[in-house]
Amino acid sequence: MTHYIGRFDEILLVEDNSTAAERRRLAGVGSEDTGQTITVRVHRLNGASKLVVARRTYEAGSMRSKRSAKIELASKLVDRAADGGQPVVVAGTSYGSASAFLEMLGERDLPFVVQIRPSTVVQLNERGRPTVAAADVLERGRWRDISTVMPDGAELECSAAKLATVALPAGTGWLFAAQVGGIQGVHRGTIIGLASFDAGLADLVQLVAHARWIRRASRNEKRREAARTGAEPSGAASAITARANIALARQQDARAQAELPQIQTSTKGLLRQAASILNVIELFSGAGGMGLGFLLGGGPQGRYRIIYSGEANPIFVQTLRANHKSFERAARLRPASRTPESSEAADLREKAVLERAEAVAREAGGATFLIGGPPCQGFSMANRNSWSASNPHNELVDVFIKYILRLRPLGFLMENVQGILWTPNAGTSVSVVDVIERRLKAAGYVLFPKLLDAVWYGVPQNRTRFFLMGLHRDLGYSADDFGPWGPFPKPSHGNPSRPFVTVRNAIADLPRIGNGESEERASYDEPSDEVLQENEFLRYARAGAEHGVAFDHVTSRHADYVIERYRSIPAGGNWESIRDQMTNYADVSRTHSNIYRRLRWDEPSITIGHYRKSMLVHPSQHRGLSLREASRLQSFPDWFRFAGTASGKPGGLVHKQQQLANAVCPLVTKAIAEFMLNL
Repeated sequence: MTHYIGRFDEILLVEDNSTAAERRRLAGVGSEDTGQTITVRVHRLNGASKLVVARRTYEAGSMRSKRSAKIELASKLVDRAADGGQPVVVAGTSYGSASAFLEMLGERDLPFVVQIRPSTVVQLNERGRPTVAAADVLERGRWRDISTVMPDGAELECSAAKLATVALPAGTGWLFAAQVGGIQGVHRGTIIGLASFDAGLADLVQLVAHARWIRRASRNEKRREAARTGAEPSGAASAITARANIALARQQDARAQAELPQIQTSTKGLLRQAASILNVIELFSGAGGMGLGFLLGGGPQGRYRIIYSGEANPIFVQTLRANHKSFERAARLRPASRTPESSEAADLREKAVLERAEAVAREAGGATFLIGGPPCQGFSMANRNSWSASNPHNELVDVFIKYILRLRPLGFLMENVQGILWTPNAGTSVSVVDVIERRLKAAGYVLFPKLLDAVWYGVPQNRTRFFLMGLHRDLGYSADDFGPWGPFPKPSHGNPSRPFVTVRNAIADLPRIGNGESEERASYDEPSDEVLQENEFLRYARAGAEHGVAFDHVTSRHADYVIERYRSIPAGGNWESIRDQMTNYADVSRTHSNIYRRLRWDEPSITIGHYRKSMLVHPSQHRGLSLREASRLQSFPDWFRFAGTASGKPGGLVHKQQQLANAVCPLVTKAIAEFMLNL
């Protein structure tokens, strides 16, 4: 481990956990304060050692002072950590861009090197003493290539320059910058630093880069701690084997293939006797993909009726309203016979909302099923830094349980990501799934946890999700009635007679478009009867759609350099195919394997998350996926459209993309719903 210490005894590195990812407003709930706790830490780095020497946690919004709570705490912690020595203080942008923090360091005569935001205003120490945004000074520097080593041994290569001397709250400082990747201007690899003393450029860059390094080191420590404490489920979910990636999942499936025909399930028709129309309440509805599956799986008579849809985001509610009407038209059902008469944005945590759902269920003759997918960011593989039930997103699972306990449905179905299996419950080493099982077993439910891959049920996408089904013991079922597969449909696809649906099956018929296509209504050549006969998925996608029209075949506009990157990526390739072009990434080695992934025509798609942010590439055209293409890969039919504004007016592509990323694949829940009709 190498550090620049120079005339200083050590480095004091200040950081906290109040990142945008952890503090953002919850999706699917109201906008009030989430009660997030913030932990401020000071690390001492000296030679080869790193030690947290001071830390304190506070509740966001609970402290009031002239300075912000973080700055006030950081001041006290730095005082304690300095302890009469002569350290250099290093901090990231949330501190470096705060004048109160710099004032505090000046009052204590502590030298510092901090990172500041490009928008931070600085006062140049020159004639007239102009004030400018730090980014506006980048062109002044005499840039040169430098190389330095980080505490973990990683080499940081960049171009850097000293830009100007600036006025500090106490004395004069030096503004400098580094560009990782060789691209000038402001981008993800831009580091702008402010130092209270002069030193060699490489030393200053090495010091300020610690602010980025500590975030990565803290995340890694958090992951290791989670692995040490463990949250392995001990209940019914303990028998589940995680599906870490597509290759391992296929190996698991191959081993299980021989066992599937021998697995017997016993369905007694008890649910059929309970009610002719099965009332469904959908919570955390999002765009309504889970509920749509039940509507589609209700059979010719439409046995499922959604009596209540609970969703807080008014834009998503617009999607629900529009598509409930579209479903009624597409299914040629009596208006409002299978969908709610109205849907309003509602915070499911509020008592009045729960009481409203109870009243709706009572008027409809009771809730047969309660379904939903509480927001999953806290458990997601894409957000592994938040694998903790203290993450406010994870608390919404408790809301889902509360509705089950109050409404007492005959059954429920909860969907989430795999991460829920190993996320510990807050303050314990017990998994969240174990806590759910204990509470709902005590309430009289027989529980069946299962990992299901969407590709098994005709979705043109590899997408594994956790499902927990509960059947109330009053129905008369026990765990032994269903065998090891549980009350879930066996895979319908992935065998010689019915192979997996491919990207070609799903989107090859759509018209060719370019980068940034914005026409929401495109002319479409309807496939022939022969094509529809051969392509079961396309037959499903076009059923009920307006003839001769493909809606929402639109794409985000990417910069020219992004399109050039796309040209160099072969089918199945990803960012590694263009590694030498990824110059605007601070650390390309940490990039997710599915970034810049070009899909293959003759395979199912990779998991569709936020496809624009992941830069998923069309199999043969040099552009990102269109909204309609991504919708089909999620198994939404062509008549289904996403709203992008709270008024329902056109626009809002980013909101449509986010809804799609969060959605449950309708064909998966359709298969479950069809199977449940026999229970």
